[in-house]
Amino acid sequence: METGPLKTVEEAYRWAFSFLQKRGCDQALFEAELLLRRLLGRDRTRLFAGMGDPFPEDRLPKLQEWLNRRANGEPIQYILREQEFYGRSFRVSPAVLIPRPETEILAENVMREADRIGGDRPLSVCDVGTGSGALAVTLAAERPRWSVWATDISPAALEVARDNARRNGVEGRIRFVRGEWLNPLRHRGVRVDVVVSNPPYIPSKEIAALQRQVRDFEPRLSLDGGEDGLDAYRRIIEQIPDVLRLPGLVAFEVGAGQSRRVAEMLERMPLPVSVAILPDLAGIERVVLGRIGQASKS
Repeated sequence: METGPLKTVEEAYRWAFSFLQKRGCDQALFEAELLLRRLLGRDRTRLFAGMGDPFPEDRLPKLQEWLNRRANGEPIQYILREQEFYGRSFRVSPAVLIPRPETEILAENVMREADRIGGDRPLSVCDVGTGSGALAVTLAAERPRWSVWATDISPAALEVARDNARRNGVEGRIRFVRGEWLNPLRHRGVRVDVVVSNPPYIPSKEIAALQRQVRDFEPRLSLDGGEDGLDAYRRIIEQIPDVLRLPGLVAFEVGAGQSRRVAEMLERMPLPVSVAILPDLAGIERVVLGRIGQASKS
């Protein structure tokens, strides 16, 4: 990719937008803005107020690099190494799934339902398969009296999650442990009040049909849910009786069309269970809540 001298910030902005648009980026204008803001270290107001400012020539190679990477399908979040979640900034890398807005709905429902169960008393929660740590950090930040465990089988993911806990000032209240699903708690004899997870739930055969920026760049470990997409739910649910303090709460994010089957798995547990299914903003049944060890609500 070659371009002539860009004299002003506005010229760079228009050129970046045109480059991305021609290569099929759906949000070319927005992404051109994000790249320029990061490149120049400006917020949105300063960027647009300074459109007539000279564009620094030494920044052009980095802008070209970023645009080429984006044109090749790499998610802009990996290029900028950042994603916002629940009003906070999180570092992301190819070792972790990029946090999605749908998962904010999981966080909101966990906090609301846990407050009903626990009231004002301190609760303990485990974020299973924490990835970037977005859920664990959000719960720790929003509920300062809670203690949080976060598990992941990937050392690289745990490194990112620990960094995000430090960035958001909650590293002292989250214990990050390596291992598969709830096994780290089981092996330590730990019990918690809340188990929450956004596990991999894409059926293996559907991975190839995902958008390129997901399929080719995000970690398959965080996407592939096995033949029917439900392998992780089976494993976590069979481990829950060993770690959940009763009455307790279990909350999952699920893929489209999976909520009823995950609810049935919870209902087959050898414990009293009351299940609720909640939609996301698009109306898709996205969150499955299991109130474990207590009577059904009227």
